[in-house]
Amino acid sequence: MSLDWKPCSFVDYEKEFGDPRYGVLFDKFQSTSAALEELGYMGGGYTWHGIVESMIRSQYPQYSIDISYDPESSMFCANSSNLDALRCVADCIRRALSDTAVLEEAIRNANPKIIE
Repeated sequence: MSLDWKPCSFVDYEKEFGDPRYGVLFDKFQSTSAALEELGYMGGGYTWHGIVESMIRSQYPQYSIDISYDPESSMFCANSSNLDALRCVADCIRRALSDTAVLEEAIRNANPKIIE
């Protein structure tokens, strides 16, 4: 797993803000937004919440409890005090962006109550 956060941005909320301590932000939806909209999804942060949650649940279930999600229409954010869990989030986004089959599988397995 890469130590690089791209295409996400890493945030350290610092210990004064409590738990969770860290976050990853993703808002570079341009490359997938048209395809996701054709499938009936908004293509923004809420869609990516469903995609990432699906991938974490199926591929990194040990981190599911460590991650909280805070999506908005214009960005996706995942928070955790566990850096390994957040590295998995960034890795899921990277893989979904680079491989259409991975993206499609994540969408098929997404919780319909989450993905928009």
